[in-house]
Amino acid sequence: MEYGEAINDQAVVRALKLARRRFAEGRLDLSQIAAEAVTQAYCTCVTAGEDAAERDFSRIHRDLIDGLERMLRRAAEQEAT
Repeated sequence: MEYGEAINDQAVVRALKLARRRFAEGRLDLSQIAAEAVTQAYCTCVTAGEDAAERDFSRIHRDLIDGLERMLRRAAEQEAT
C-alpha cells in the first residue's frame, strides 16, 4: 500500500472504534488508548518507517494520535451529557 493511500477514512473509523472499545473497557489514559489504536489501525508504512528514522513517533504518527485523541475526547464528552 502506498503511504498516502494508507491514511484514509476507513483507517480513521477503525482506529476510533478500537479506541472507543478500550475506553468502554474502563481504560482512561486517552493518549495511550489513541496511540495503541493508531498502531493497530494504520499500515506500518505510515508509522514504523518514519518512526525508525526519527527514533520516536514521527510527526505524521503523532498527528494521527493527537487527532484520534481529540475525537475520543469529544465522543466521551458527548456521551457524558
